[in-house]
Amino acid sequence: MAHDPLVPSFAIGDVPVSATDMAGLIAALGRRLAGGADQPGTFVVFRDAHGVVRAQKDPVLKAAHHDALLVCADGRPLSWIGRWRGLSGMQQVPGIESVEAVCRAGVAPGWRHYFLGGGEGVAAQLAETMRARIPGLQVAGIETPPFRPLDAAETEAMRARIRDSGAQIVWVGLGTPKQELFMAAHAPHLPGTIGMGVGAAFDVATGRIPRAPKAFQVAGLEWAYRLAREPRRLWRRYLDTIPRFLLIAARDALSARKAPPPRAPGASGRTGSPAA
Repeated sequence: MAHDPLVPSFAIGDVPVSATDMAGLIAALGRRLAGGADQPGTFVVFRDAHGVVRAQKDPVLKAAHHDALLVCADGRPLSWIGRWRGLSGMQQVPGIESVEAVCRAGVAPGWRHYFLGGGEGVAAQLAETMRARIPGLQVAGIETPPFRPLDAAETEAMRARIRDSGAQIVWVGLGTPKQELFMAAHAPHLPGTIGMGVGAAFDVATGRIPRAPKAFQVAGLEWAYRLAREPRRLWRRYLDTIPRFLLIAARDALSARKAPPPRAPGASGRTGSPAA
């Protein structure tokens, strides 16, 4: 597994972040899937400040980012940092929005989708929601794994179900860091697939929880909206995450000022991926 060579990237806290936009994500998926079912399985991470901070303490999680096909800027601050570093075409690529965008883009080429994660019945509802919005969507399978770890027999049975379904895009909604570790562990056993770790998108897309209003999204304050909704659960996370992330960003900014802007091999300077 390796990062798409046609998409530039930069690092923050030694976590690679792909300098792309939603169109570039879709193009990268198309290029990968065009290689056929024998291509090694891979996956896409949607990264925010919390995930960057978590990766500093977890070398296995950090390694998963380096193994990913793309690490998209799920949080707007990451896209701001990339633009500040000279990647002017970079945009936020929210996992929440990618579900519908990728499902729509995959109708014409016939991409087959597998929905895995969420609470009981959530994956099935997400599949039906997407089917209702997107005529012609091909759903290869639905799965709600237990919250406990799978044993060896259960693991192989799950992999066999995904392989036998003919799935190409596997939507994984398990939350960070579980979904990134899950995708990194299973991708080598699922040739021809691309995992998409979209976390809360399962609940947002099915209306179980609301997304932050647009003004919060534009200001990079979706975290503040979530904190206001669930203060008892989230206050410790953000009290730890925000100062740590600012320190990481400041440290890397000093190093980045000394280096030229990153560019993909053979890139012409635009940061979105070329069309598939």
